[in-house]
Amino acid sequence: MDEELRRVIFETFSEVFETMFFTFLEPLEEAPGKEELGCGRFIEATISYVGGCNGNFLFYFPWELGKNITVNFLGVDDDEVRDGQVMDTAAETANMAIGSLLGKLDPGGTASLAIPQARVLSEFSPETLLGETGLCMFNTEFGILWVVGAHA
Repeated sequence: MDEELRRVIFETFSEVFETMFFTFLEPLEEAPGKEELGCGRFIEATISYVGGCNGNFLFYFPWELGKNITVNFLGVDDDEVRDGQVMDTAAETANMAIGSLLGKLDPGGTASLAIPQARVLSEFSPETLLGETGLCMFNTEFGILWVVGAHA
């Protein structure tokens, strides 16, 4: 992934996360150490797009990050959040982030988004993502957000 695209992705995702979820993203240029990788319960949100160019993005949210953005987005108390709401928010986050990104990269509007999907990964290690082409990592107060983009 070229540096200009990486910069646009960071700016776009930061705008979406700050505006919609009051969550700040810090780009990570290097893979974190093994002790910072995190593992366990993650949410995978996937969204694809077609038109002009085709591709997809996979988002990997640590559960606590997913729960936090859900609390902020829905305006509910932490103890009121249900698992389904966390998954729905993760899917909608992918939709908003990639929709906003495509708006910048494809101002003519030739690309269209598919319906995002989300699922819980009960035992996941982000270490499996290291070395992926198109990997972007963002540090948050609630763990690292991992995003993999691929063009078809």
